[in-house]
Amino acid sequence: MATDRQTTVRGRVLRVSGLLQLVLVGDRVLQCGVRGRLKEGRRATTSPVYVGDWVQVKPTGDDAGIIESVEPRRSWICRAASGASLRQQVIAANIDQLIVVVAVHQPEVRPGFIDRALIMASQGRVTPIVCVNKTDLAEGPELAELVATYSQLEYAVLCTSAVTGAGVEKLRETVRGRTSTLVGPSGVGKSSLLNCLEPGLQLRTQELMRRHDRGRHTTTVAQLYWLQAGGWVADTPGLKELRPWGIDRSNLALHFVEMRGLVQACQFRDCTHLDEPGCAIREAVERGEISPRRYTGYRRIMESL
Repeated sequence: MATDRQTTVRGRVLRVSGLLQLVLVGDRVLQCGVRGRLKEGRRATTSPVYVGDWVQVKPTGDDAGIIESVEPRRSWICRAASGASLRQQVIAANIDQLIVVVAVHQPEVRPGFIDRALIMASQGRVTPIVCVNKTDLAEGPELAELVATYSQLEYAVLCTSAVTGAGVEKLRETVRGRTSTLVGPSGVGKSSLLNCLEPGLQLRTQELMRRHDRGRHTTTVAQLYWLQAGGWVADTPGLKELRPWGIDRSNLALHFVEMRGLVQACQFRDCTHLDEPGCAIREAVERGEISPRRYTGYRRIMESL
C-alpha cells in the first residue's frame, strides 16, 4: 500500500552518513535528509540527528524521505568531539545500556578507557556493563583482578570469547529486548561478538549500506542493528580516545561510584582529591577501600580537564 507523502511516519535512525541518515520505517529503510529548520542556529553538538533517535519522517519516494522532527531523547552516550572546538559528539541516543568491551591482552587492557566509558554512562542515564572479551587468551590472576575491580563496585561484568563461545549466551540474554551500545578500542572483538549474537548480521547490513551510500564518502559514528531475537545493538568504530563531555574538576568524583559518598567528608568543600590535606577519598585509598587502579584513573582524568 502506498504511503501518503503528505503525512509523517515514525522511524528510528540506524546510521548517520554525512548529510544523510538511514531511517528504519516499518520494514523499509529510507535514505533521509534533514529539514532545514533542524540545522539552523548554533549547535553545541556535531549533528542535529543521532543514531538511535526516534524521528518523524515525511516520505518523498520509495526509499527516500525528509526528517521533519526528532522526538525527545531519554538517554544518550556522548563524548567531546575531537579537535579544538568544544562540541558534543553524541554517539547514540535512547540507549538502555552501554557495554564496554575490552580485552586483557591483544590489545592490552586500558583501565582508563573503562573508567571514561563508565563516566559517559553515568552522565547519559545509561546502565553500564563491562564485557571482558578474548578470555581464551587471558586466564588466571590478570583476568580475575580486572573482573574484581568492577564487580566489587557492583557493575555487571561479562566474560566472553568469540572464539570458544564462552559467555556469548549470557551476552545474548543481556541485549535481548533492550537497546545497547558497544564501545571499545580497536581489536577487542566487538564485530566478532556481533557475529556470534546473530550470524550474517553485518554482511546483510553491509549490502544495505552499499546500496544507500552509492560510493559516497561517509563518516559513521555508529551503526544500529535490529536483532531478530529482539533488541537493538549500536556498534561503534574502534575508539582511541574518550574525552568526557560536560564533566569538570568540581563534579568528576561524583561519577566514580566508590567516591561519590565521600565527597562531603573532605576537609575542604572544593577539594580536588589530589593533594589537599584531610581528603576523605585519598584516606580511603590508603585504607584499601578504593582501588589504587581506579584512583590513578581518577587522577589522570582530572589532570586532563
